[in-house]
Amino acid sequence: ERIAYHGIAGLLNEQVARLGDWPAPAIAYLRDQGRALAMWELRHQAVLGELIGALAEAGIRPLLLKGTALAYDLYPQSATRARGDSDLLVASGDLAGARRVLGRLGYALQPLDEGMADDLALQEVWIIGCAAGTVHAIDLHWQLINAPALAGLLDFATCAVDPLPLPRLHAQAWAMRRPLTLLHSCIHRAMHLTSPYFVNGMTYYGGDRLIWASDIDRIASVLTEAEWQDVVDTAIRQGMAAVCSDGLALAERTLRTEIPGGVMASLAAVRGERGSAYLLGAGQARRAWLDFQAIPGAGRKLAYVAARSFPSAGFMRGKYPRMADRPLALLHARRIVDLLRPRRSGQ
Repeated sequence: ERIAYHGIAGLLNEQVARLGDWPAPAIAYLRDQGRALAMWELRHQAVLGELIGALAEAGIRPLLLKGTALAYDLYPQSATRARGDSDLLVASGDLAGARRVLGRLGYALQPLDEGMADDLALQEVWIIGCAAGTVHAIDLHWQLINAPALAGLLDFATCAVDPLPLPRLHAQAWAMRRPLTLLHSCIHRAMHLTSPYFVNGMTYYGGDRLIWASDIDRIASVLTEAEWQDVVDTAIRQGMAAVCSDGLALAERTLRTEIPGGVMASLAAVRGERGSAYLLGAGQARRAWLDFQAIPGAGRKLAYVAARSFPSAGFMRGKYPRMADRPLALLHARRIVDLLRPRRSGQ
């Protein structure tokens, strides 16, 4: 359970020769997980490569984010960076074209949009099934962070400056430059201090998963002095110095990541950041209030509240597929119970 929560089965399997004192069932589990990850990666790379090629033909160059970007940049064996989907960021002007390409290739849009307009939803999930029986998901973003209170943070134009090629994945595959990927890794980790994530059907809250620390550690280990300065400058400019410092501290604490002393000092000197306060100092209710305040116009605020409070039928049936044939009232009651249920921390 701990290995699954931390997302490190693939990493441990690479080091299985050093785990001689582990029980045989644990070693067998790691080997099984390693094979499963490798098989999934082979299929996912083919599916993702086809999509990237089709987007390129349509004149769209997305940026790979998070796990997939790192898997094909800094993990020697991409399969060891476990993940359940691939995140793509597109310019808002390319959103309609990206949707057309996804639809043409056979992807289906998941009904998890809660009925919100594009400028409030900010991302959506598309899935496709393969002949081998696996299902692959693409998390399509048109803003880096899915929170109205952080609208405009690291917009596409900023993210697309000096992109990093990912030739191991595809000739047309690109990610953000490493300093931005490091900052985004810290932001993503901070988002989950309050926002849920799912592992093997279980809902967790918390930001200290070792796979996220591993991501930060691997980026930090290859940054040049100039790139470290880029990290500091961008974090301060975007109001994320404290978030960046907190993520770096996690890697330093758990994996003994070496962080230049001047970096931590520069980040620590910044005070009063609105973005960092949202991610590090606000609970779920406070974040919801800040998001509400950030939405312009009374009508749009009401639409946002309605979509959040009373999601569409498609959203509810997609959220609870095993109860999809039940009355909507029952599904809404289940959602309320889930919101009130004590949170499960993976630490």
